Amino acid sequence: MKLADGARRLAIFAYYDPDGRVDAYVPYLLRAMRPFCARQVVVVNGFLTPEAQDTLAACTDEVVLRPNRGYDVTAYKEAFLSIPDLSAYDEILFYNQTIFGPVCPLDRMFRDMGARDVDFWGLTRHKGADRASWDENADIPVHVQSFFFAVRASLFCQQAFRAYWEQLPEIETYWDAVGKHEVRFTRHFADQGYVWDVYVHTEDLETYNDYPLMGMPVTLLKERGCPFCKRKNFITTRHTYTTVPQGLATRQLYEYLRDETDYPTALIVENLTRTAPAADVTKALGLVWDTAHTPPDEADCAAVLNMTGTELMPLLVHAAKAWPAGMPVYVLCAGEEVRRAASAALPRATCRTIGGRGPQEMFGALWPQLAAHEFLLYLSDDLPLLLGQFSDATALQTAAEALRPGPCAALLHKDANVGLILPLMPSHQETLTLGLNLPEAADRLTEVLRSTGVQVPVGTGAGIASRGGMFFARTAALAPLAGAVLPDELFTGLYPDWEFVPALAAQGAGKLTAFAALPEQAFNELLNKNSMLEEIERLWATPRKMRFDLIEFRMKGIQDFYYERRYQMTLQQAFSAPLTAKQKLWICLQILMKPETFQKLRRLLHKRDEPAVPPRDDLD
Repeated sequence: MKLADGARRLAIFAYYDPDGRVDAYVPYLLRAMRPFCARQVVVVNGFLTPEAQDTLAACTDEVVLRPNRGYDVTAYKEAFLSIPDLSAYDEILFYNQTIFGPVCPLDRMFRDMGARDVDFWGLTRHKGADRASWDENADIPVHVQSFFFAVRASLFCQQAFRAYWEQLPEIETYWDAVGKHEVRFTRHFADQGYVWDVYVHTEDLETYNDYPLMGMPVTLLKERGCPFCKRKNFITTRHTYTTVPQGLATRQLYEYLRDETDYPTALIVENLTRTAPAADVTKALGLVWDTAHTPPDEADCAAVLNMTGTELMPLLVHAAKAWPAGMPVYVLCAGEEVRRAASAALPRATCRTIGGRGPQEMFGALWPQLAAHEFLLYLSDDLPLLLGQFSDATALQTAAEALRPGPCAALLHKDANVGLILPLMPSHQETLTLGLNLPEAADRLTEVLRSTGVQVPVGTGAGIASRGGMFFARTAALAPLAGAVLPDELFTGLYPDWEFVPALAAQGAGKLTAFAALPEQAFNELLNKNSMLEEIERLWATPRKMRFDLIEFRMKGIQDFYYERRYQMTLQQAFSAPLTAKQKLWICLQILMKPETFQKLRRLLHKRDEPAVPPRDDLD
C-alpha cells in the first residue's frame, strides 16, 4: 500500500518520566511531527506534574495517563485498541521518547516512505543474531526497531493485527518488551505475507557494527538523511557493548549536532543532566580535552589557591606565575606562617588566613568577589596523604599543568553546554579507585546538595571527581554552592565527599563536566591504568576465560559467595565448616554454566533484582 498526498496519519507517542516532568526536547520532537499527522496522541505511563501536562497539551491533540506498567509496548497496545474508527486513518505511527531530533526536515522521510508499497515500515532495522542475550535458546530475527515504526491500513485494519495486540503476553521487564514484541513483530507479520521496509538502510554497515544507529550515528545522520539519534548514545560507554558505540561515535555525534546542525544540543544536555548520573554522560561523550594545544582565549578568571602548608607551595607558586599578570589570585592560608610565606612568594596575590577549609571560605566570605568573574580556577594542596605519609604532589602538579586558564576558557567559550573542567587524575595507589566510593557517599551528598537546592541523580556507579576537588569552572555553574553550609565531614577521610561536589553542582546547574589533560598526561594515565588492570586480571584469568566479562563474572560470583557466607557464619566457621549440598550445587552450577544462563537461573530463583551495592562488611 502506497500513501497518496494528503494521507491521514495517527501518531501514538509513548512517554514516561519518573518525576512526571517533560524536558524541552519532547515538545520540540512533537511539534516537528505534528504537521505530518492528522491526529497525535501522547500516552503517558505514570503521572505528570500540572506544568508537564500543560506542556504536552500545547503540542498534541490528546494526553492519556495510564499506570506505569508494561513499558512503551503496552502503551502502544492500549492506544491502538482504543481507536474508535480505524478507517479514519491511512497510517498509524508508533514512537517514543528514546530519540532526540529531528536534526533535519522530516518531509523527505515521509515523502519517500509514502511512495513505497509496504504494509509497515520503521526508521531502522536490527540485523538479528543467532542467540538472544536474554534467552540462549532463542534467536533474534532481522526486525524493525520498535522505537519508531509505522503501520498502514492494509495491515492495521486486518483482524490479524488486532489479534496480535489482544494476545500480546504481559510485559513485566525491558527484556519482555524486546523478546515478546520487538523481535517478534516483524517476522510475525512478514510470515503472513505483509511487506515491510526501513527508511535508513544499514546492511552495508552491519559488517562493521551491530547497531549502526548507535555505533555509527554520524554516518546515518549526515550521509543517509536519518532525522533522529538515540538518547542511549549519550549515556552508554564504549565498554558496555563490544561495538556500540564504535570508537569515538558519541563524541563525534555530539560535535556534529553542535557544529553542523541547527538542532539545539542544549535540549539534550537539559535532559541528561536532570536524569542521568554525570559520570555516565562524561564517559559516554569522552569529554577529555587537550589543554596543551588549545589556543588560549582572554579569560575573565579569578583563581583560588588553597594552602594548608608550605611543603607543596612551590608547585602552586610556579603555576600562578605562569598565569596572566592581571588575573586576580586569592590565597587561602591555614595559619599565619603559611600566609607570610605565600605573600612573599606571590606579592600580587591577596593572601588571607582562614580558620576552616578552603571551599568553605571560597563559597562563603570570598564568593562576592569571585562571582564578578566569568570563570573560577581552584587548586589545593589539601590532599589525603598517600599510604598515610606521603604528600600527593603528582595529583597537584597534574592539575596545575592541565587547568591552564587561557585554554580552559577557550574550550568553555566553544561549548556552552560544559560548565566544569576537572584535571585527569593520575592512577597510583589510592587514586586508582577515585570515584568508587560514590555509592557509599550518595546519601550524605544528596543531603548536602539538597540544602543548596541541587537535586540530581547521584548514581550507584563510580562518580567523577578530582583529588582535592580541584577544577576550572564557569562561575555561574557553581553558584548554587554560594553560601552553602559545607560541613567539615565533607572534607575528611581518604576519599573526601567534597571531591564529588563540583561536578554534581555543575550538573544541578544544567552543565556537563569535562576532563582536561596534556597529551603526555593522558597517555601516561592510559599506561598506568592498563598496567594496574592487567595485574588484577592476571589473578583471575584462565586460558579458557580471558574475556573481560567472564573474568568479571567470576570475580562477582566469588564476591557473592563470600557475602552470602559472611553473614551466615564467622570466618573461622567458613573455613572449617563443611559445605551443604545446596552450597556445593550452587558452586558447581556457577562453574559449569555460561554466565548469562546462571544469571537467568539466579533471577528465577530469587525473583528479585540484585542489590546495586553489596552489604557493608565490617572486615573491609
